[in-house]
Amino acid sequence: MRKLRSVLAGYMTENLKMPKDLVYGDALISITGRHELYIENYRSIIEYSNTQVKLQTKNGKLLIIGKQLQIVYYTSDEMKIIGYLSEIKYE
Repeated sequence: MRKLRSVLAGYMTENLKMPKDLVYGDALISITGRHELYIENYRSIIEYSNTQVKLQTKNGKLLIIGKQLQIVYYTSDEMKIIGYLSEIKYE
């Protein structure tokens, strides 16, 4: 079943020109300099402080580390974080 799903996803991205983040459900991250981060397709907030934000995504956990971090806004599938960004890690 997993192999079929992978083949189908590959077909959709290659032949139907569908975006990979949509087909695979991957998180989409946009960074503006070292002070702004925009994330789409996350599932939940696991941890939030002024030095780190940990998010659950479909394919694992995403850790944002920095100083004076603030979640400016969030919805069920997107958010904007500001502050001094120093690291972004996948766990």
